Amino acid sequence: MSAVPLVEQLSREMGISTATALFDGHQPRPVDPVLAPIFRRGGLPRGEIVTLTGGQSLSCALATIAAATQEQKWCAGIGLGEPAVSSIADLGVDLDHFVNLATPAEDWLRVASILIESFDILIVDPGFRPSAGERARLLAKVRERKISLISLEPMPGSTEQIEITDTQWSGTEHGHGRLRSCLVTARSQTGIHRFLLPGPEGTPAEAPARVPAPTSVWEEKGERPVIRSVS
Repeated sequence: MSAVPLVEQLSREMGISTATALFDGHQPRPVDPVLAPIFRRGGLPRGEIVTLTGGQSLSCALATIAAATQEQKWCAGIGLGEPAVSSIADLGVDLDHFVNLATPAEDWLRVASILIESFDILIVDPGFRPSAGERARLLAKVRERKISLISLEPMPGSTEQIEITDTQWSGTEHGHGRLRSCLVTARSQTGIHRFLLPGPEGTPAEAPARVPAPTSVWEEKGERPVIRSVS
C-alpha cells in the first residue's frame, strides 16, 4: 500500500508542518508548564537547535532545562560566564546535573562537539559564528545524538527561534525595596507570550492579567474628553 496519500493528508492537517516532522519527530523534553506554549511542540525539541535571544535569555534558557535536570538529565553551559549558583538553583535547576564550563570564546565549538557525545542538553553562548560547514557538522551531531542545543545567539539552521522582546522588572515602584519579579514578553513561532521570570518564587509564573488603561473623569461622565487620562 502506498504511503503517499497518507503523507499528503497529514501534511494538510493543522499543526503538522511536514509529514517528515511527524514520522521522524521525537517527544520533546518537558519544560515548565508556563514556558511550554513558546515551543511548537510544547517542550524542548530533541536533535534540534533552538535559538533564544534578547534580555533574560540566559534565565529563560536555564528555566527551560530545569525540568530535564530534575529528571536526572545532564546539562552543560558553554560560554555563559559565571552566573550565580544560587540564582540557577532558584530557577529550578538541579545543580547535581548541571555543569558550567569556563570556555575561551574561540573554543566553544570544539568543546560543544565533545560534550554532545555525553550530555543531553547544551546551552551555548557562541564566541563566534561558525561557518556553513561547521554548522552542518554540528547539526549532524546534534541530530545523531538527539540532544537539545540552545544557542543564546542567532544561528542559521535552528528549528525554533525565541526572542525576548521586552522585560519589565517590579519591586521598586516606590523608589525603594528590591526587585522581585520580571515580566517577560517573548516572541516565537507560536505567537507572543507573557510570563514572569523570575516569578515571586524564583521559578516561571503566569503573567498577571492586563490592567485596563485608566479612563478620564470626562469619559466617566460621558462628556467630550479634554484630558485623556488621570493618574
